[in-house]
Formats: sequence, structure tokens, C-alpha cells
Amino acid sequence: MGYTLVLAILVLGGLIATIGDRLGSRVGKARLSIFKLRPRSTATLVTVVTGALISASTLGILIATSSQLRDGLFQLDAIRSELEETQKQKQQIEAELLSARTEQEQAQQRLDRINRSLGLALIRQSETQAQLQMVGNKFLEAQAELEKVQAQETELRQRVEKLTADQQALQAESSKLQAERERLSSDLGRITKEREALKETVSQTQARLAELETQRTNLTSEVASLQANREQLIASIQSLRMGNVAILSEQVLATGVIRAGLTREEINGAIVQLLQQAERNARILLDFLPGSEPKQPVIKVTESQIKNLGDRLADGRSYVIRFLSGGNYIRRETSIFITADITPNRQVFNKGDVIASLQFRPNLTTNELESRIEQLFLLASFRARREGVLADPITGKVGSFSPTALNELLQTVGQYREPYEVQAVAKEPIFTASSLTLELIIRINGAEVKRFS
Repeated sequence: MGYTLVLAILVLGGLIATIGDRLGSRVGKARLSIFKLRPRSTATLVTVVTGALISASTLGILIATSSQLRDGLFQLDAIRSELEETQKQKQQIEAELLSARTEQEQAQQRLDRINRSLGLALIRQSETQAQLQMVGNKFLEAQAELEKVQAQETELRQRVEKLTADQQALQAESSKLQAERERLSSDLGRITKEREALKETVSQTQARLAELETQRTNLTSEVASLQANREQLIASIQSLRMGNVAILSEQVLATGVIRAGLTREEINGAIVQLLQQAERNARILLDFLPGSEPKQPVIKVTESQIKNLGDRLADGRSYVIRFLSGGNYIRRETSIFITADITPNRQVFNKGDVIASLQFRPNLTTNELESRIEQLFLLASFRARREGVLADPITGKVGSFSPTALNELLQTVGQYREPYEVQAVAKEPIFTASSLTLELIIRINGAEVKRFS
């Protein structure tokens, strides 16, 4: 049908074209005019009309023979609307299909879970059944055990009744024992307190004995030191009796402090100044007659000795240096040999440090008070020398105390009627080369009463 239609359209088109060409040729040759047009324009019009007839006949045949073409030409908008509606219905149906499939999958999952839960429930049921059977067996065993326990309970009740009677008798006995125990506890507490009091008394006594032993040891050392000084003084006195001794052996001729951080030139300058001071003091002690003083230095020291002394002081630390007499020298001697005593300079005591202390009992005589105070001074002197305070080589003293303040202290403590303590404290910071400046503090029961300095 399709090929026949195409063939018919081709034949009809060719026929109409042939007729139009013939008609146009005749109109042209006859030079006819239509609508008062020129012949050439008339021929063109005939050609156009012929082409239009070909198109119209072709379209007419197609429309007449093809219902689809008729629908496409005259019902295209309706077809489009139906197509869009159909497309929407298709999408809705696909969405519903997808939702149905999703619900089907969820239902399948729920079904799987239910099947699994059912399997687990069946397993649990089997286990529960087995446990139930086991419990039943245990119940029977427990029932038999209960019967045994009931029999034992009857026996125990009888024993409890007997024990209750025994307990009542024991409670009466226990009451008596409790009263006795409380009495013994009271006695034990009293004895314990007395024992603790005795322990405390013994501890205090032992501490006091240890303190006294320490003081005795210190005083023994001090007495030995004083004895040595006494012997030295006796020897010096004998020398004085034999001649006019002006300078004693180890007498201090000059004392100075070499500060830390000095250069070698500054150290040498300080040594020279101390030697000059020792020279002046030696000349005063030698008591030369006017006009007879030697022109050369009386203190004999070499450059090498000064250099060696500077080497010992050049390590950057602070030192106390004292020039001491090398022997006994009579008046107007012109050659004095000296020795150098070098000690590191440091702070030995801070202000307020307790250097020594002694306990005093009331109602002491004046001689006893003076003896105890002297003992306190000896303890303070001994500790100061032991800690590094330099003492005078001749007298062994490291300081002094005002006699006026000492008399005032003796008058004050003579009025006390209870035990007290006297402390010797540093009145100011004490260094190696410092003089020991003391302040005496009286304390009663740990509280400060008065100070003397």
C-alpha cells in the first residue's frame, strides 16, 4: 500500500508538471494575458499555480489515504496532551511500583526477622523446658532436703532451749566479770597515765642529762683551752720578768678583710696596707725613744712572701687576714718577724641567732649566779670559735659584754622565784673577723621577759 501510494503521487506529480509545462509554453507562445498581466508574468503565474496544484494534490492524496497523517495534522495537540497524561500516569505507576517493591522488601525483612525470632524462641523454649525439668528435679531434691532440715530444726530447737538456759547463767556470770573488768580498766588507765607521766619525766631528765653532758664536754674543752692560754700567759709573764717584752708571741699586729672578686693588683695593695698598719702598731708597741726610731721597716717581709700570700688570696673568695707576731720581742728591737693567719670570711651567725643558753633555778647566791653567767659566756665563746669566729690568740676571747648590763642582769634575776632560762643571742650579724656582740635574753616558760646588752 505504501509503495503504491508513493508511485501514484510520483505519477500524478509528473503528469501535473507536464500539463503545467505545456500550458505555460502555449500561454507563452500565444502571449496570452491573465488579469492584465504581461505574458511573461502570466507564464510565471501559470507555473506557480501548477506547482501549487502538485502540492495540493500530493497533500490531498496523503490525507485521503493515511489516517495517521490526518491525526497528526488535525489532532496533534490532543495527542500531545494524551501523551503527557500518559507519561504522568506512567511515572505515578512506576513510583507506586517502586513503593510496592520497597514495602515488599521491608515485609520480607520483617518476615525474616520474625522467622529468626521464631527460631530463637523455639530454641529458648527447648532450653526452658530442659531447665523446667531440671528445676522439677531440684525441687524434689529440695523437698527431701527440707524434710531433713525440719528434722534438724526440731533437734536444734531443743539444743537452743538448752543453750538459752546456759546463756542466762553465763550472762549472770558475765555481768560479774564485766564489773570486774571495768574496775581493772579503770586501774589500768590510771597506771597507764602514771607510766606516761614517768616516761615524760624520764625523757626530760635524759634530755637534761644529755644537755649537761654536752655542756660538761664543751666546758672541759674550754677549760683545756684556757689552761693552755694560762700557761702561755705564764710563759709570757716570765719573759716579761726577765726583760722588757713589748710584743708577745702570736700577738695580732694588724687585721683586715680581703673582699671577694678583687683583682691581683687590688689584693697586693690590700696586703701592703695591712703591712703598713702592722708596721705602725709594732713601732708603737716597741716604744722607740724620740729620734732613735729606725729608718728601715721593723717588720721583715720579702717580696716572695708577699707574692705567695697574694697567690693564696687570688681565688676570688673573701678572706680575713691577720698578721701575728712570730715571737716575743723586747722594746726597741728593730727586726720583727711575722706570720700570716688566713681564714675564709663568711657570716657565722645571723642577728637574733641563739648561740648558747642555760637553765637557772631561783634563789641562787650571787657567786652562783656569776658562776653560771660565766659558764654561759664560756659556752657562747666556745661555740663561736667552733663555728669560725676568730679569737684573740693571746687572750682567747672572741668578744666582750658590758659590765653595767651584766650587773643589771644579776640584780634582776636575783628577784625571780621560779625557774628561768638565759639565752645568749647575736645582737648583730657576726662574721669570721667580727667581735662577738651578745645580747642576753631572760625567758620564763618560753616567754621573753627582758633583754640586756
